[in-house]
Amino acid sequence: MRPIRYVWLTLLLFVPSIAYAGQIYGTIVMGGKGVKAKLEIKCGDAATGGESAADGSYRVNVAQQGQCTLALPDFKGASSAIFSGPNPTPYNFELVANPDGTHELKRR
Repeated sequence: MRPIRYVWLTLLLFVPSIAYAGQIYGTIVMGGKGVKAKLEIKCGDAATGGESAADGSYRVNVAQQGQCTLALPDFKGASSAIFSGPNPTPYNFELVANPDGTHELKRR
């Protein structure tokens, strides 16, 4: 009987950390083709990294802290405000190159 009690206690201790996690997912394309890129998502003081696949798709787990910023560090200026919540949130972007060498992330 006691081992079962310890299993439940352990599960209850980990549930809050799972409940406060969010997930951001979507695609990043440029000129109609997927972009493979490093991602940085910053929510408050917490930062998380990831990478999109060759087809531009990505999925990153982040701390649930509301307003966040998604940036592509290899593309100067490419960042966008996003929101992390308790449910997985889709963000699909078009990466646009500017004449001055900077980039923009535009929501699709």
